[in-house]
Formats: sequence, structure tokens, C-alpha cells
Amino acid sequence: MAPTRCLVERLRPRLRALARGALWYAVDMAFVVAFFFVYFLLRGLPHDRVTQSTRNAFYIIDAERTLGVFHEPAWQQAVIENERLTSLANFTYLNLHMPLLVAMGGLFFLAEPRKHRVIRNTILLSAFMAVPIYAVFPVTPPRLMGSAGYPLGIFDTIPEAVRTKPGPLANWYAAVPSYHFGWIALAVAGVWWYWKLWALRAVATAFAGLMWWAIVVTGNHYFLDMVAGAVMVGLAFSLVCRFERWADANPTRAARFTVRAGPLRLPF
Repeated sequence: MAPTRCLVERLRPRLRALARGALWYAVDMAFVVAFFFVYFLLRGLPHDRVTQSTRNAFYIIDAERTLGVFHEPAWQQAVIENERLTSLANFTYLNLHMPLLVAMGGLFFLAEPRKHRVIRNTILLSAFMAVPIYAVFPVTPPRLMGSAGYPLGIFDTIPEAVRTKPGPLANWYAAVPSYHFGWIALAVAGVWWYWKLWALRAVATAFAGLMWWAIVVTGNHYFLDMVAGAVMVGLAFSLVCRFERWADANPTRAARFTVRAGPLRLPF
């Protein structure tokens, strides 16, 4: 029994630290959820403009054809008859985006809260940067081109029963930029930023490739949508890093609109 008690005593401080970290992360996520509710509400405000959205989609398709990269129909056709691969694509698209970002955010927070804050603020800033783009440049995703009267040979592989319906918090035509890929790319960059283990970095990079593939195979985005998402995230990351440097150099001014609480600086 003595060795067991000794092990418990050694683990107790770590478990307490883990519990405190989890509690602070829950507080942080409460603020993130509030911001995300506003973001989804703003993104869902524009009415569906199918004609304009489809015209914009053809701008993207024409650009990809000019670049020689319009291969989305071929990618889907290569797996559409394979039930296992289609199910893998659906599962990846539906279940390995937001849930994974929340889980990775927790790991980032426990490892180093400051870096987590940069990544979290990058996601939030990039989200709101895209709202006016969604409003002025709606795009019909590949899966909806057929219903718009211009079939591309791409179908919606996700069952209708689980597909998020249009509504106050959903906008099927808010396709550019694609943060379904952009935020995953940011999480992968976060893995490289935090840890130097090459096996971990390789797995993270491979996952980004899997998400890119799944997004295309499920008919949800064009290649350039995802490139735009990565570019927007990169721009937001640069701006957030500048703000961090400004806050470090001007703590008194930063304190006027932020609050320190444990390892957190809120609301951003």
C-alpha cells in the first residue's frame, strides 16, 4: 500500500493543476462560444441569393480551370462508389472539425496559455473578417450546383438527416473563405509551434491533407475556397501577433479593455 500512497501523493499536485487548467479553459471557452454565436448569427443574416452565388461559383471554377486545378469532380468520382471511403469523408467533415478544434485548444491551453490565446484570437478575428465577404461574395458550393441548374457531376454525400439546414445560424452560401480547412490548417500550425516531435508534426500535417480531401469529396468546397481560408487565417494570425506585441509594450492601455484572470486575458 505504501508505494500506492506514494504514487498518489506524487500525482495529486499534477491532477490539481490539470483540474485548475481545465476549469480556466472552460471559462475561456464560454467567451469563445459567445463570440461564435454572434459570428454565426451575422454569417446567417444574408438571404440566399442563388443566382449571384452561382455566378460567383463560376468565377472560381473558371479560375481553377485557368490554373489547371479544377479536379473536384474527378476526386469525388474516384471514391463515390466506395462506401467506406465515402463514410470516412463524411465522418471527417462532420466530426473532426469543431470537436477536434476544441480538443486541440484544450491541449494548447494546458501546454502554454499565451500561445493558445494567439491561436484562439486568430480563429475569432478571422471569423469576423469573413463576415463582410460572405455578405458581398456568396458562393454556391459544388454540391448545390446541380440544384442551381448547373450540374458539375458532384453530389452531396452527407445524408440529409444530419445536414445542417439553412436558418438564422446557417448559411449554405457562405463558402469563401473556407474555415473548415483554414482553422484546421491553423491547428496543424499550432502543433508545429508547440512541439518539435517529428512524428506528431507528420500526423498533424497528414490530417490536414485528410480534411482537404474530405471537404472536396463531400462536395462542400472548391480548392480555391480552402486556399482563401488559409490566407485569411494567415492574415489574422499576423494581426493578432502584432496586437500581442502592442499589449506587451503597452500593458496599462491594454488593461483598459481586457481583464486578467489567472492564465486568461479576456475577452481576447
